[in-house]
Amino acid sequence: MKPKPDATPYIPGHRKWYIAGFIVALLLLAWASVFAHQTVAGWESRLFTDINNWPDKLRQFFVVVSLVGGSVWAAAGAVVVTFFLKMYRLCWRMAVTIFGAYAAAYLLKHFVGRGRPGALMTHIHVRAVETGMGFPSGHATIATVVSLTLLPYLPVRWRWIPPVWIVLVVLSRLYLGVHFPLDVLGGVCVGVLAVAFIRIMPHPLRVFFRLD
Repeated sequence: MKPKPDATPYIPGHRKWYIAGFIVALLLLAWASVFAHQTVAGWESRLFTDINNWPDKLRQFFVVVSLVGGSVWAAAGAVVVTFFLKMYRLCWRMAVTIFGAYAAAYLLKHFVGRGRPGALMTHIHVRAVETGMGFPSGHATIATVVSLTLLPYLPVRWRWIPPVWIVLVVLSRLYLGVHFPLDVLGGVCVGVLAVAFIRIMPHPLRVFFRLD
């Protein structure tokens, strides 16, 4: 299979959407960071509890969704698969975007300093053991980066998969009791920012870094 050139970022109409997405994601991330740094709001606690209280029989399904859809292993797998498909530009673009987004999420975790639900609430279902700060969600970040990076390569009839993929990973993190709603929102925003940033970079920079 020959590498498929991704011309999507260079179409003026599409570039406007990436710029709009970047601005909206940046504003949402700033808002979520401020509120996540303070406390767990009532609406956030209620939404988390509603999803976290879903039946235990869903646990295996959401563990698989979380692992396959948004883990570091999922990110590495996506990079390896695109490499072996000889889609080298896509492979490189995805690797750079994942690394940048995950680094940004890591820095935000220490800047915001928000604990996970098990440390901030009682009487919840913690169905997975995870440590570290909660905001933003690294799994939501990776799921967003991988799915949105692959989106232009999918046939039109399959382009419903990326948003469903992101939503399922987001729900899995709440259900498993390892993140609050603002955590996953922050993760999605970081992912959108990373993908959009690559797409709206000045053309000479994209060419220089082989991201075109």
